[in-house]
Amino acid sequence: MPDQILANVIKSWQPRFVANGVDVNDYRWTVEGLERWEQWYGAWTGLGKKHEDLAVEASNSGRVVTAGEAYYRAAIAYHFAVFCWVNNLEEYAAGHAKRVECYGRALPFVDPPGERVEFPLEDIQLPAYLRKPRGITRPPVVLFISGLDSTKEEHATFERFLLRRGLATLTLDGPGQGEVWFRMKMRVDFEVAATAAIDYLKSRDDVDASRVGICGVSLGGYLAPRCAAFEHRVKAVASCGGFHSLEERPLRDDFHRQRLMHIWGAKDASDLQVKTRGATLSGVAKNITAPLLVVHGEKDNLIPPADPYRTYEQASGPKWWVCYLEGNHVCNNIIYRYRPLVADFMAEHLR
Repeated sequence: MPDQILANVIKSWQPRFVANGVDVNDYRWTVEGLERWEQWYGAWTGLGKKHEDLAVEASNSGRVVTAGEAYYRAAIAYHFAVFCWVNNLEEYAAGHAKRVECYGRALPFVDPPGERVEFPLEDIQLPAYLRKPRGITRPPVVLFISGLDSTKEEHATFERFLLRRGLATLTLDGPGQGEVWFRMKMRVDFEVAATAAIDYLKSRDDVDASRVGICGVSLGGYLAPRCAAFEHRVKAVASCGGFHSLEERPLRDDFHRQRLMHIWGAKDASDLQVKTRGATLSGVAKNITAPLLVVHGEKDNLIPPADPYRTYEQASGPKWWVCYLEGNHVCNNIIYRYRPLVADFMAEHLR
């Protein structure tokens, strides 16, 4: 029988993995037979290597599209190998590097293709992927913000919903996320990342930086409204599976606490409390004047709906609250309902 951590993740994570690009059969083959959480990294890096080998084989045969597709599957597998793997930083760094490498090789072959860009935040560069819809001159842009364990490489399947509606996407690693974690940890004033992104978009003539929305999932569902509260160039904001206040959240689950300590660079639980002081939308959400959509699932076992409802209640501008009775965390079990809703909302408010 699997240990408790492994049993919990196998039971709950399949909808998220499949929604974000893992083949359902790959998921089942990879987790079947695992008995301990310690086996997770090896199983998923093994899947990544399998698809990377298929990519190399296709590339050597001149089948570049097939290679690109396989590199994408490899990147997603490497991503899910390390996205909660915070207790072995050597393995974490190795899996992270493979994720970024394989996604970079896949980027020209996603549809529409993507471009890796970087822009400054203080003394570092924030990396991001810019994708633009075909046939549209100077489209509006949606900034996409990741959750606690996700990175910019996870979101191509969500980006597709926005791109089909004529919206460009700029999906970034902010402080404490993905590549940036190695140079800057998570910070209370995460909104500086949105400001840096919009400043960068203003330097380009192929997108319309006067029409920028922001969308976030899970932790990003907290970060996106926070960005909109401070960066008033944001014209629309969508919060998906987010919470209202990290400062007030009880952290009884050590598995979850370790991941939060990782992104914040905290030494222990007490240090995490210090570092997250002020990480709340209480007293802040009232500054959100852009149209706000808050989407949640009634069956979210991580964040009860009453928590993000506080953000909805306190926002000052036009706002919509949608809670799906059957939805799990971030409604990954019903992406055909909530992702079109978010994409339509963004399209309507950024036109």
